[in-house]
Amino acid sequence: MLFIPTVSEITVGEAGEIQGLESVVSYWTEGACSAEEWIREVVDSWGPVGFVKRRGDEILGFAVYGPQRCLPRAGQYPVGPLGEDAALLAYLEGDARTSRHLLVRVMRDLRLRGFAGVEAVASDLGLPRHVPTRFLSESGWKPVCRGWRAGFPYTLMRADFGSTVEVGELARGLMGRVKLPVLKAPPVPQGTPISVPMHARARARERRS
Repeated sequence: MLFIPTVSEITVGEAGEIQGLESVVSYWTEGACSAEEWIREVVDSWGPVGFVKRRGDEILGFAVYGPQRCLPRAGQYPVGPLGEDAALLAYLEGDARTSRHLLVRVMRDLRLRGFAGVEAVASDLGLPRHVPTRFLSESGWKPVCRGWRAGFPYTLMRADFGSTVEVGELARGLMGRVKLPVLKAPPVPQGTPISVPMHARARARERRS
């Protein structure tokens, strides 16, 4: 039987079914609570905090986002200050097409809820539990500030919401891409070239942490 992929809000009851969600929530909340507890509390006080994409029983990917105050780890990165008018995208899981689909849903949800934009503390090296800087740049996001933490480079990325028409046009552009185009890294304040060996060492160190 052929199943058509679907995207739905992440609920408290399915938090334990989504592989990797617990680790992401624990990281960005600094271990303050479980994924189930965090989703329950933030949904009650703020609204939806994530989407999951499925094909039948198979989970293809998920997105986690929320108010900055509920994702305190973001404050430890020297890339701020974060915008007070924006929500924070913590993580996207999935291949390029799945991630773009989820990103569109996140942006539409936040736009309809009245936010001026969405930001993310992105990893220039594509480290675990972070959205890659390159992916967001190729999705139309703009760099705000770059900084270093524990020897690794990170960039605060932002997407501003214009009119509903502009958001819709961006969504159509994102969903029309099957493969990520090869683009140069985005210009950011005080940027520093990153070597390939450093990229490999960074991934190894992150896996050991």
